Amino acid sequence: MRHLLGAAGLLLAVAVPAAAQDVCSQYRTTPAVGSWAEYRSDRGGQELTSRVALVGQEKRDGKDALWLETSTATPRGRMISEVLVPGFPYEPGSVMEMVVKRGDQPARKMSPEMMAMMRGGGQGAQASAPPAGGQGRAMGRGGMGGRGMSNWAQQCQDFTVVGKESVKVPAGTFDATHLRNSVDSMDVWVSHDVPFGLIKSQGRGTTTELTGHGRDAKKSITETPQEGSGM
Repeated sequence: MRHLLGAAGLLLAVAVPAAAQDVCSQYRTTPAVGSWAEYRSDRGGQELTSRVALVGQEKRDGKDALWLETSTATPRGRMISEVLVPGFPYEPGSVMEMVVKRGDQPARKMSPEMMAMMRGGGQGAQASAPPAGGQGRAMGRGGMGGRGMSNWAQQCQDFTVVGKESVKVPAGTFDATHLRNSVDSMDVWVSHDVPFGLIKSQGRGTTTELTGHGRDAKKSITETPQEGSGM
């Protein structure tokens, strides 16, 4: 159960109250379907890679909805989580459907009971992100890796603009806006030039950097998921 909670938490981690007004809001826009961003996080020599992508759209109950996917390398294989949401950013309670796949195991569609647990955990993530990889609060303590990108709205209320800077990461060199959260001792660099905005984050012993981005993402889970949580 812990691994499924962690995987699902990766996607609930990017959920934030869309109405929040903060210094980060201009970088939190909905990217085009197919957009993806990949990150590498290092915490005390422990490395974690993860990718966030917008992989599809469909009509649900007569309304437009988006499929947001997060995949993360774990000791048990790559963990893939997909959520169907009304838009990005999104609130945890708005998740319509969730599918999780770990390594070679069958994909599982989360049961209503598990969805309720996820939503409960997601609401808690407004103050502290879900567990996955050991990083701290996001854009808050550790950026994209696992807990990365979580709690944008809450954390961004404490960010201030340091200035414009050129920042070099594995994905290249970017003209970025440097933001600082003195409350959480966190620095982030963001840009409109990449999906989801985040270029780099650093603080509390964790550094996260963009390793790649693009516009050609496809759904990683192509099989028909089994019903139930898979517990």
